[in-house]
Amino acid sequence: MITVKTGIRPEEVRQQAQHVLFVEGKDNESVDPKTLSQLFDKTIRIEPMGASYSVKSVAEALFAYHPTYYFLIDRDHHDENFVDRCWNNFPDPGTYNLLIWRKREIENYFLDPEYLQQSKYCKVSKDEITRKILQFVNERLYLDVANHVVTSIREELKGTWINKFSNPAEFPSETTALAKLQSANEFEQHKNNVTEKVSGAEIETRFNDFLQKMTGGTNPLNFGHGEWIGMCQGKKIFTQVINSGCFQVLGTSGAPLAGKEKLNAVVKDLLQKDSSIQPQDFVSLKQLIEARVSGSV
Repeated sequence: MITVKTGIRPEEVRQQAQHVLFVEGKDNESVDPKTLSQLFDKTIRIEPMGASYSVKSVAEALFAYHPTYYFLIDRDHHDENFVDRCWNNFPDPGTYNLLIWRKREIENYFLDPEYLQQSKYCKVSKDEITRKILQFVNERLYLDVANHVVTSIREELKGTWINKFSNPAEFPSETTALAKLQSANEFEQHKNNVTEKVSGAEIETRFNDFLQKMTGGTNPLNFGHGEWIGMCQGKKIFTQVINSGCFQVLGTSGAPLAGKEKLNAVVKDLLQKDSSIQPQDFVSLKQLIEARVSGSV
């Protein structure tokens, strides 16, 4: 059945048509768009756009033509200075209207026992939620540390370490072209750089550095020590916590929900709570975007 909505205010049209926040996620049922749609409550359109590299690539291509398009991605490999610059200067053409979560993934913000216990679907004590989070994150500690090492090395080796040639006069024949390539110092320099970064000593140093950063010297992990809450793979941990028996969500038929439906129900319920209990980055994000939509910045 088709219905016609009347009495639409001009600002509603402007908000929905012009202002769009592109986020990670394969569809509207993914956690990022589901969470942010609840957070903004139709103030702005939320559109999923695949993995972070897709969102960032589109941001670079479109921001100059669509100043009311905004882009939000996971922390991944981005350093703290760049992340802070995105938040402090938003909207910033220099960072193509991009925002980056300060924690690794949006799910990391839910790894807070006090916050999770506010859900009407929570069936256990705060202490039990704390125990579950610590259990799951400790089980993955060394995997997450190793993956941080892999990501850091991989990102550092991605750079443009050699520029393409541009002068045709330097390439008059097959022989000179090959000789020009073989004599380029950049190849040898890059080989040495790769060798250094993948050496056993360098890998061990990076592993120990990331381990120290995550644990804060406390192993097994515990709240209040280290930066593990922001660095662990929150998507995996949060899913485990929700499905660990700490939460129960009943569907319309009275049968318990599971999987993505259960997780999204918990997220939706939490985002409906008062702003005073929401993660600070959620509050800051909403303030930044709403200021843009209202035209105050």
